[in-house]
Amino acid sequence: MPESINPKLLFQGNTMKKSIVALSILVAFGASAHSHDASERLTHGDHSHAFDISDYNVIISDNYDPVKNGVKFIEPKFSAEKNSYVELSNKDVSGQFPEIIWRGEPLFTPEYSKENMQAALKDGKIHPELAEMEQHLTQPVIFKLSDRMYNAYGFEGASITFIQGDEGLIIADAGSAKETAEAMLAAYRQATGDKSEVHTIFYTHHHPDQWAGSEGLTTRERFEAGEINVIAHADFQRKMNEESGIYLNQQSIRTGYAFGAFLAHDNEYDKGVNQGVGYPSKIVMQSQNKNFFAPNILVDDLLILEIDGLTLEFFHTPGEAPDGVGLYVHETGDMVGGDTIQGETLPNLYTIRGAEYRDGLEWADSIDRMRRYHPTALSLHHGRSAVGADRVEDVMKAYADSLRYMQDQTVRFINKGYTMHELSDSIRLPEELKDHDYLRPLRGSEYQNVANIYAGNVGWFNGDASEFAKPAHKDMAQMYVDMMGGDEKIKKAAEQFIEEQKYGEAMQVLTHVIRVDHQDMDARELKAQAMENWAWEQSVPGWRHWGLTGAAELRGQLDGVLDTMNFFGDASKFVDAPTDDVISLVPTRLKAEELKPDETLVINMDIDGESYLINVSNRTMAIDKMHADNADLTVKVSKADFVHLFLVKDLSVKDSSAKTVKGDLNKLQRLVDVTDVFSPFYLHVR
Repeated sequence: MPESINPKLLFQGNTMKKSIVALSILVAFGASAHSHDASERLTHGDHSHAFDISDYNVIISDNYDPVKNGVKFIEPKFSAEKNSYVELSNKDVSGQFPEIIWRGEPLFTPEYSKENMQAALKDGKIHPELAEMEQHLTQPVIFKLSDRMYNAYGFEGASITFIQGDEGLIIADAGSAKETAEAMLAAYRQATGDKSEVHTIFYTHHHPDQWAGSEGLTTRERFEAGEINVIAHADFQRKMNEESGIYLNQQSIRTGYAFGAFLAHDNEYDKGVNQGVGYPSKIVMQSQNKNFFAPNILVDDLLILEIDGLTLEFFHTPGEAPDGVGLYVHETGDMVGGDTIQGETLPNLYTIRGAEYRDGLEWADSIDRMRRYHPTALSLHHGRSAVGADRVEDVMKAYADSLRYMQDQTVRFINKGYTMHELSDSIRLPEELKDHDYLRPLRGSEYQNVANIYAGNVGWFNGDASEFAKPAHKDMAQMYVDMMGGDEKIKKAAEQFIEEQKYGEAMQVLTHVIRVDHQDMDARELKAQAMENWAWEQSVPGWRHWGLTGAAELRGQLDGVLDTMNFFGDASKFVDAPTDDVISLVPTRLKAEELKPDETLVINMDIDGESYLINVSNRTMAIDKMHADNADLTVKVSKADFVHLFLVKDLSVKDSSAKTVKGDLNKLQRLVDVTDVFSPFYLHVR
């Protein structure tokens, strides 16, 4: 068994704080600082794995103590990562999937039937590959990956992994909502007979379908009592707050379009198709039961823990998410890959809902790092898992190769002067890769991946100076309408395009008519028809969803619907987040146009013991960790009330915990008043 770190060192020189002001401490391994020499750095390609054995990050509170929970910290020199890859045999391993030990009925779609699906296929309402994926995704199963590791698949769009310790249960990810997490845990228990308590939850990355179902796995009371180890990357909450905070409204609307959250099931084929991915979004997308537990053990590049008889090695795998983390179990050879391998689909290098740039080479390097552990089972959270060293290596190598091919060939032709749209239209995977069963044209596509590589490395400018001289948005639309002979002529041309099944052409010309006159319902209906027919032809579910949702928007069927969506979710994700991260969200909500000329606000704010200076001037907001003696107001407020005052916007200052230390409390209300609250917006009628 690897040597463990002396647990007494965990608490040397440490003062405990309340959990709301959790203290991140460094776990020292010796009395003196440790310096690296060249022999201690392992570099594979351009991906460096420098093992810094001087510290671990643990969030300590009055209640949480990893040592009392039986957690031992193992030195990184005992990493199981090798300096080689599994050598592939010539055996055909395609189509091999893990053993199914439990099957259930569709969780939220009792109306699903093969007859509906066959009718949709016959009528051209769904792409055949998407229909096949839909069948798998709506049939709940429990996969047995090894004697210790199981995977719940088909309960919703995301899966979770169960790892059996000697006495308790370790769970990787929590699904999209409490309801689905409860269903997956109940099915696992029924399949295995395992009634042991959950003691560890590991989040593979910050996306909501990894953490939002946490209270379906165990209770908040047990977490707050310090009984649950919660493991995630050190950037987990910062990335979650950026995506679910700064860009919350944009992410909510665009995610709803991408996943078909606003589409009604009002016809027979949609009852079977379910918009192509998993279940209707009423539960998964709009559930009020979304919550998470703030991580208390943080992973940077590498972290090895001994928990409940297992040696668990966590390692950084940036790719689909910058805070991605993989898990390798020393005793079994099992690996949790999370979404680093996204299932039986091309990697989704660009997500159309919008996210920060995904680097294809970095992602491929992360997969290569996974390969060097020689796993014998790979649990995935957006597709069927893989078992057997040959099958696992085959899947991972193909995935990494596809990313490198798209990256390298795009860069090659960028250097030949090709523009983004020229490259997106032309670069496709070679025969050796395109037919692989884990590279199907489903979640990702070469078109959007290549465009992402171009934009991420070159930027938006295509090299044509006319881009700088474009007329204003609506003026350009009017120019095109006039040049094409007016709106009626364009609508007649669009009708002809639709008859000829040239749906893209019809959508393009009608866009200008609608941009000039949002109330032209004839043009909107024609574009809706074209968009709907185009969407039914797509194998990429996000394209299908977006097209069907766009058609509904154009027909006015989304009017009032967006107002019903739960954009904010559970406020606890902000209340439990680091205060620095939470307060950083506020400047992006400042309504600059509502400030008076030369208006200033200078406020010293104490948020549960943490001090900040908020300074509004020149219609901008700056926040610093300092104090101003001449501030307009010095005030104390609880973190929970700060979240509800400035982010949720459902609380007034007079009804909050805000207490004046010095100055005029009306200044705080003024700051709240000029902080924006977001509302739904549309993407096609604009």
